Amino acid sequence: AFDNGDGSADEIVKEVGYSGVTATVNPCEGPLDFSAFHRLHQYVKRHQINVIHSHKYKTTFYAIMGRLFCRYKLITTYHNWLYDSIALRCYAWLDKRLARFNDVAIAVSSPVAAELRRHMTAATICQIGNGIDLSRFDVKLTKQDARRMLGLAQDGNVIGFVGRLSPEKGLNYLIEAAQLMTDKIPRLSLIIAGDGPEHDRLHREIQSRGLTKVVHLLGNRKDTPVVYAAMDVFALPSIDEAFPMVLLEAMASRRPVVATQVGEVCRIVTDHQTGYVVPPRQPNALANALTNLLSQPEKLESISQAAHLHAQRHFSSRTVAGQYQTIYLQLLKGKR
Repeated sequence: AFDNGDGSADEIVKEVGYSGVTATVNPCEGPLDFSAFHRLHQYVKRHQINVIHSHKYKTTFYAIMGRLFCRYKLITTYHNWLYDSIALRCYAWLDKRLARFNDVAIAVSSPVAAELRRHMTAATICQIGNGIDLSRFDVKLTKQDARRMLGLAQDGNVIGFVGRLSPEKGLNYLIEAAQLMTDKIPRLSLIIAGDGPEHDRLHREIQSRGLTKVVHLLGNRKDTPVVYAAMDVFALPSIDEAFPMVLLEAMASRRPVVATQVGEVCRIVTDHQTGYVVPPRQPNALANALTNLLSQPEKLESISQAAHLHAQRHFSSRTVAGQYQTIYLQLLKGKR
């Protein structure tokens, strides 16, 4: 893992350690660090690495440069690209144009695969969705206990969101939907966990709509399983997505979801079975779907159980790991 000095590598190193696999952190200062490249090159030679699997543009760039001096197969997983700033747009431009140098490019969603096909041969692209450790979100915690831990009222109805507070998440539509629901759903609360560039604007909108007692901005949380446990329904009001992991986390937590029809949402959520799918940018449709679920406890429970079972069958980390393992073995045998 590359350490950019921001602690971003800490979590993955910790998780790898749990599995009994040795993790090595390579310090990397700035966009181009020749000492980091040298350390990576020496590590590959010393351990006779045959396959490198990279994520994000920087690791892909360094791995591609390393192939000038060492022979190994390269796989890169592409999750999505951010365009919030000039720097991020430049990184996205570079990342897409480096894709052609992969032996295999993994797209986590159909929109990502379609974008990759503009820059590389389609035969080298595979689509594998994300997977999660289901056990992490299957917590033995009642809604009341979870709400107490978050400082919320223990009764009433709670809608929740977890994710980055950025424009593509469409949180303004969810806040408007909550306002439409206040007369229909008693003791309604909307909890929003996360941080990002939209935080201040959302805070002002909550105040302007008079929803300060209804909508709660929780900030960044490391205890997201507790956040999910406090909810009755999870809502994802995005106007743009690739393969949203938060839907898998909510379903693994036995929470039904209401999500907008963007990206791979319809591949994850089966409408009216494991959740509801509504059009983006339509707060009325969002409010109606959420109201429908919250006003029917039996339906809420049946969809909760169906969502959990669906996540177990299709989106466990073990299932996804098996798909990656197949690609690794094919590359090692020279079949791709």
